[in-house]
Amino acid sequence: MALILHTEKEYQAAMTRLEYLIDNEPGNLDEIKSLGRAANEYENDHGHRPISPTSLVGMLEREMVARRLKKQDMAALLGIANSRLSEVLNGKRAINLDLAKRLYQKLGISAELILEYA
Repeated sequence: MALILHTEKEYQAAMTRLEYLIDNEPGNLDEIKSLGRAANEYENDHGHRPISPTSLVGMLEREMVARRLKKQDMAALLGIANSRLSEVLNGKRAINLDLAKRLYQKLGISAELILEYA
């Protein structure tokens, strides 16, 4: 039976659970798909609009979710140390030219956006 979300509170709880599953139990695809469909239906029925990231960190986090990657997987894809990626995501380290090139080449993030948000 399909999960149906009726209230904003149910929607927020579903999103919290969905984020937890993606980060901690990516193999739990049945529940992830069910929650994702229910959240999508709720969003469509209640006028939610996609939120565009307003920072380079936001774009990286969106890519991680879209590709279903954990931090260490994203770091491996970019060919950088996990600690370096963590520092970038936490705002403790700025990106350098090398990382900017990797973001462009590996993730397809436009050079203009990288420069604008870097």
